[in-house]
Amino acid sequence: MNKERSAFEKIRLGKQEIISFLLPLLAMLGIFVAKGVFPFGKESFLRTDLYHQYAPFFQEFQRKLQSGESLLYSFHIGLGSNFIALIAYYLASPLNWFILLFPKGLVIEYVSYLVLLKIALTGATASLYFRYHFQKNSPYFIIFALFYALSGYIAAYSWNVMWLDCVLLFPLILLGLERMMDRGEVGLYTVSLALSILSNYYISIMICLFLVVYFLFQFFFILRESRQGIFLILFRFGLYSLLAGAMAAVFLLPAYFALRFTASSSISFPKTFTQYFGIIDMLARQFAFVETEQGLKHWPNIYAGTLLLFLIPLYYRNQSISLSRKCFYAILSIFFFLSFSINVLNFIWHGFHYPNSLPARQSFLYIFLLLTQGAELMVKRKGNTKKDYSLSFFLCFVFALLCQKLITVEGFHWSVFYMGMLFSFLYYLLFVLEKKAFTPRSFFYTLLALCFIEATANMAVTSVPTTNRANYLEGQKETATLLSEVKLEDSDFYRVDRADRKTKDDGALMQYPSASIFSSTAYGKMSEIYTLLGMEASTNAYAINGATPLMNSLLSVKYLITKEELKNAEEQGLAYWTGEGDYRLYENTQTLPVGFALSEEELNQWNEKAGTPALVQNSISESLTGENALETILGEREGEDYSFTADEEGHYFAYVNNTKVEEVKVQFPEREKSYDHVDRGYLLDLGYLSAGTEVKLSSKTEGQSMDATVYRFHYDVLSDFVEALSGRGFKLGKMNARTIEGTVQAKEEGKVFFSIPYDPGWKVTVDGNNVEPEAIFTGFLGVPVSEGQHAIRLQYTPEGWRFGLLLSFTAILFFAAFLLIRKKLGSAPKSLEHPAAENLRVKIPHDKIPNGRSRKRGHSPYPVKVYTGRLPRGRKRGLELEKMDVKE
Repeated sequence: MNKERSAFEKIRLGKQEIISFLLPLLAMLGIFVAKGVFPFGKESFLRTDLYHQYAPFFQEFQRKLQSGESLLYSFHIGLGSNFIALIAYYLASPLNWFILLFPKGLVIEYVSYLVLLKIALTGATASLYFRYHFQKNSPYFIIFALFYALSGYIAAYSWNVMWLDCVLLFPLILLGLERMMDRGEVGLYTVSLALSILSNYYISIMICLFLVVYFLFQFFFILRESRQGIFLILFRFGLYSLLAGAMAAVFLLPAYFALRFTASSSISFPKTFTQYFGIIDMLARQFAFVETEQGLKHWPNIYAGTLLLFLIPLYYRNQSISLSRKCFYAILSIFFFLSFSINVLNFIWHGFHYPNSLPARQSFLYIFLLLTQGAELMVKRKGNTKKDYSLSFFLCFVFALLCQKLITVEGFHWSVFYMGMLFSFLYYLLFVLEKKAFTPRSFFYTLLALCFIEATANMAVTSVPTTNRANYLEGQKETATLLSEVKLEDSDFYRVDRADRKTKDDGALMQYPSASIFSSTAYGKMSEIYTLLGMEASTNAYAINGATPLMNSLLSVKYLITKEELKNAEEQGLAYWTGEGDYRLYENTQTLPVGFALSEEELNQWNEKAGTPALVQNSISESLTGENALETILGEREGEDYSFTADEEGHYFAYVNNTKVEEVKVQFPEREKSYDHVDRGYLLDLGYLSAGTEVKLSSKTEGQSMDATVYRFHYDVLSDFVEALSGRGFKLGKMNARTIEGTVQAKEEGKVFFSIPYDPGWKVTVDGNNVEPEAIFTGFLGVPVSEGQHAIRLQYTPEGWRFGLLLSFTAILFFAAFLLIRKKLGSAPKSLEHPAAENLRVKIPHDKIPNGRSRKRGHSPYPVKVYTGRLPRGRKRGLELEKMDVKE
């Protein structure tokens, strides 16, 4: 049996990582097949932000790459957006750029199967870390790599493709840090950390915070035996961490400047300490089949395999594991428990902000620490007795019973605890019978099979929701055909709206200029002004929902795509253009150009602080026509409802005064319609009604009654408003993705109002002279002009882009030169010459081979592989080889 164990444990270098890559991939492919994800069925793997944000942004990213259009700015998102900042937040992963090579119709599949690739790579990098961290080849590392790749964090956030790069790079970053601390090798740490920051700086913030904590804990618990060389370690840690950040500055700096203009840019540090939940409730989330949390309840997703629940007690009972390492992991685990549960620590971990849903975004770090303990226990399990196994199973069983009795929160189906007890018993049985009933090979394969079944089943139950692929893609081809006809006829600036929007990012999804956005990089001031004007907005989104015809005109929304024929289209100023399939295209004949000149007096009358959205819009119409665009229509309260009768034919809107009402049902004589997110304060578009139509509004929010104000829109006032600006509009000369040129006629000194979000990145020239743009009407771009005709040129360059590009180039050049010089000189960094350095990674005793048998001097358990790496200066190769356990 010893010979078999020896042969079995000597896995060829690289094979372990390949298996660790293939197993999660196989599990995810099986789940995709079972759930009918295209091409195995008619479903698509679209969930939450992957549905609403990532798929649209990937569409726009691909369009820009394939067309060669500038990546700096996009008018297809939210009136115009800093696209470099959006790339930095969502799309910067090096793997994403391969979308250039894929067909346009397979973007959803590219993103979906990219998730599978990243999950598989996560298993490979975890396995690589375990092998080098423990300086040992063990097949059991494959199991813990599998649990990392299919952990509760991945189950909850697998759709969040932008975070997965950081999760898969983290084992390499940690390995790089340990190598830098132990040997002074800086390459792996610097490159992997730079890639992580480049891929997603937000999750990288958490990784960097962890690295600081991990470094300090290593210092106090592992390096406590000697302080020799610690200042050199500190210097390297600081220098190469900064260098990694500098290498990613090409996206990092533009993102930093852009985030200053988002609604979440302010920091309000919590003044008191509060606890979200108890430790038992939190620990119970390590059971399999617990419902993942993605809302606002702060629960961490920390499932890492029932095997870990069985192994962790064994870890602290193991006689072969040093007390310092046990203290290291115990205190670090407690720190994570506090971080999940205490509001102040939660606030700090998330970049000095509370997460807007998707809680405990750093929990993959805790999961990896647990798995590292489990991996160490498996290679040192001879330090445990059968009594330890029985004690561990008893603790698992009692804990499951305790949780079943005490836990009353949502997310725990009654079967969770029974399955926990079942899997704990099966693992206990395997370990107790390991030597009696199994060979080393059969024990491993049985354990691997059980873990694979558990991890895959948990993933299938708690993750990978799907949506109908055809429904998501519905209307894209027709929309593309209609817009292609518009481009042939209309060379002016315009925006488009779709009546049956899929997302707030439909402009990116279906590739047309849009007035809506859902993105963490959304301009905060635009969210504010949209709310004041009666359109839907939130912290990270603003949308055309609730727009009156006046707002459509002001924002240059010239074309409307609908799936049904509009009644009274002519009365609403809409002219039928053309149709394609079930879709129809209408032109808004009362649309203003992207810019127009206003006098200071006129602009000052635009009062965004007037009160209700109707009053704000009326202040705009009054400034040029002297009349209100929205007229109040009287209605009455009927118990919990509100009713009114249309006094004459026209377009009606309602504003809900009760801000606690979240959902409203509107009943018409022959139909009813529901509106959600009403608490965001947007106007409810009730449509064009005939005189005498009776309408009833009801609250669908429990405990809240309906209180509303109804308005009728005056199209004649809109016509007068547009006519008043007819001679002052911006006449477009030429335009591309980041540049607009044209002329404008100003009747008197004032400002040119552009329906483009203000951003310091806009550089403006008027008649060839540089002019400083201003933010007007809260968040729009304004250009000061004198009386007369002027040639205006707008060009956008993101703040920090040029300096970030230069800094990245310089940092990469410096790092490459450093590595080349070091290689040319033939000198490697010195290892720390003290015993504590040996403790940074767990090493097998020098007189033992991996299976625990004594080896004869001169005989290596790896007869083929010969270590030829560089040795520290002054060390003899014979002495160094004597201390090596794994040849690198």
